[in-house]
Amino acid sequence: MRMYFEPEDSEAFEAAKDLLIRRCTAWAEHDDLDPLALGSALNFRHCSIDGRLGYWTAGLVEEFLLSYAPRALSVPPEEAGHVPENLRLFLRYLHATGLADPAGDPLADLDAAITKAGAGFAAAMADELNFGVAKFWVMTAFRHGVDPADDVAMERFLDKVRAGKVDYNAEVLEKITARHLLDGGGLPERAVPQLPVSLPPDAELAAAAERTPVVARLRALVEWVGDGRALTSKGNLKLADARELVGLLGTGDRIDPQIGDHTYRTQSSEDLPVLTGLVGLAKEIRVLRVVKGKLVRVAKNAKLLRDSLALWTAAFGSLPSPELVTRGNHWAPEYTVIFGDIIDVVLPDILNTLYGFPEPMPVVRLEETVWLSFLETIWYADLDEPTEAEWRHGVGADLRRVFATLAEFGAVTLATGVPDPIFRADLGPDGPAGFPPDTDARLRTALSSGATELVTLTPLAARAVRVGLIAAGRHAPLVGELSDAEPAGLLGTLSEHYTPEAAKAELAGWLAVHGGREHGLPLLLDAVRRSPFRTRARAMLDVLVQGVPDGAAVLRKLRHDPLLGPIAVQLLIDDGEFTMEELGEGEALRGIAEHFIHLLEAGGLDAVSDALAAIPPDEARGLTANLLASGHPDEAGLAELREVFTRRRPGHATVHPLGGISRSSKKARKKRRH
Repeated sequence: MRMYFEPEDSEAFEAAKDLLIRRCTAWAEHDDLDPLALGSALNFRHCSIDGRLGYWTAGLVEEFLLSYAPRALSVPPEEAGHVPENLRLFLRYLHATGLADPAGDPLADLDAAITKAGAGFAAAMADELNFGVAKFWVMTAFRHGVDPADDVAMERFLDKVRAGKVDYNAEVLEKITARHLLDGGGLPERAVPQLPVSLPPDAELAAAAERTPVVARLRALVEWVGDGRALTSKGNLKLADARELVGLLGTGDRIDPQIGDHTYRTQSSEDLPVLTGLVGLAKEIRVLRVVKGKLVRVAKNAKLLRDSLALWTAAFGSLPSPELVTRGNHWAPEYTVIFGDIIDVVLPDILNTLYGFPEPMPVVRLEETVWLSFLETIWYADLDEPTEAEWRHGVGADLRRVFATLAEFGAVTLATGVPDPIFRADLGPDGPAGFPPDTDARLRTALSSGATELVTLTPLAARAVRVGLIAAGRHAPLVGELSDAEPAGLLGTLSEHYTPEAAKAELAGWLAVHGGREHGLPLLLDAVRRSPFRTRARAMLDVLVQGVPDGAAVLRKLRHDPLLGPIAVQLLIDDGEFTMEELGEGEALRGIAEHFIHLLEAGGLDAVSDALAAIPPDEARGLTANLLASGHPDEAGLAELREVFTRRRPGHATVHPLGGISRSSKKARKKRRH
């Protein structure tokens, strides 16, 4: 039972949604659950920036009840009053079955959020301005006595609409359509999953922040301001003050630069981009402000100046800014004119790309993607070849100046070396990178010619980028953050979102907090036993045995476990410990039942029915009877199989019933584990 699906994996998601709705309805027993309401909640999380079905916060509860459901759930408001309580039951089910994401809010907070948002739910559902375009027409059809589920009737209704024979609120539709064009229908684009990262302790990061020039300069600037410094009529530093600060803060700005035989007199502090940017930064993070023509300190933010990590993070959060990424040894700001036009769009993408990447990235790879972004953002028709080459060179030079400033900022580390082969693996005419041919050719040449410039995020920047990713609703796993998670939530998250190496580190940390292997391992195994979904139990057990020393020995001990035996047998076969032919009759039948239950959970009831239809009727009758009597421990799974078996249609054998059971070689599985 997966709780995360890629957007294009729609069939698997729909099967999982149906399964969750069936099982939640059975779990709720006498409570009246509406499959449409539960399906809407699952669609909401699937069509989100992170796609985690089990991840819920108070903010997401409010968004679902007051924004998404009014926009997408096409039922009359008087028939939707049950939705908040259905959501409450569904979230309780997720927590009761270990499906809730451990990074989400506690159940008590979710309950409170449902109660609060539920008070305004009916009004939100009744307000047509909250509708989406599709819902607007569905509800309009309802009002005209048309059943939207009747395709023929709905098509006739839309024909009448196009012919101007249906009354509707055109003003409301216009507003809904305008909003739809602005926000794309309210459905965010799924973000690329981030790999788990490991970060040093905050004390170590604070020490690193203490050593950065930006922290020292901000503190020195605020101290210099003291009780206040008068500004010019344009709100700039006086030139005399600026001259003093350039030396005091070591900004590297050039005063009265001499170029050739000519000296260019500095006329204003605006001619000193690094100092100007630093003052702007101090105002942006609210350690300085302007009052009645004077630059003064913000007393209430004095605490920020004493906390080096918080001060650095606040300064980093002010990026991007054309001034902040201008090198101090350049006089004129035209050095960043080209890149400055797109820096607010491109720099966050660069930082997000560097985040969590296991190897230093070649600057040339980023240079080419930035150039393509530049062409998309600022379009110029019919660039001749020399001009295009000059501009591309300019963007690349700007990017390198940005990295140089970020390195001084303490955000990136620059080096020279041979790039990892991974950066060439997706290139070539048929490569998945999909670069234009000229870009692809330049990259293959640059990345095959030996040492090149490499860039990587510092831990300080990785921490700050992660904060931004989470604020944007993205999933950014951090090794160590699950040390207090419930066992089921821990293993479920590791199985879906962590690399084997990161999962091993997270497990080791969790076990250290929970009494070591002797006490912690039984807790984890019990969580696997309690999982009501066999596919999820297998994934949980798999990640567990991969992440602990001597996992094969753990599996061998579990072979005859009443609940986990069939799963352990599957994993041992995958490991090459033995074959299906070596199993006893009872163990083999439970293994086949395990396979069919997995097929049911992953593909739905029809997938099982289709598999049975491929088996000769006589063989199928005997097989199904034996499976139901096999003693397999999953009673809910067997009950659903029994339902399929009783309504299946006999067919002709084209696929052997064991054909879908994984028989991965031991070598292949070992590769997965390491």
